[in-house]
Amino acid sequence: MTPSTFITFFHDALNAYNKMCEPILHEFDIPQVSFDILMFLKNNPDLCTAQQISEFRNIKKNLVSVHVDKLVTAGYLQRGTVVGDRRKILLSCTEKAKPILKAGLKMQQDFNQRLILNIPEEHLSIYKEIIESMAVNARQMMNE
Repeated sequence: MTPSTFITFFHDALNAYNKMCEPILHEFDIPQVSFDILMFLKNNPDLCTAQQISEFRNIKKNLVSVHVDKLVTAGYLQRGTVVGDRRKILLSCTEKAKPILKAGLKMQQDFNQRLILNIPEEHLSIYKEIIESMAVNARQMMNE
């Protein structure tokens, strides 16, 4: 696989994911970035600061800040502090966000199922091993 094939796949997969998000975005009248923030927090409960969202989702800090403020104002997120470090703000989804999160998790499950459609199980297990190895290699490259 060439680097451009790899990049094209991720580009197409992201566009397909975003397209599958559209009904949820319309139903709940929420922008894609706000939805991505909510889903990130739901799927990664240990990564719950704006800094981590920015870093792991590759969303500019100021954009995360704007959307977090809107989500807090709308009642979908709440802010909390860390005992011993008042400067660190923890974000968590509220009860009001549950319908969005439920729809989002279902959509993500559907996306995953459609993405792996017609791929034999034995190939999927190899794929998972390859992705794990590539993740380790990428982390090593970043630390060089």
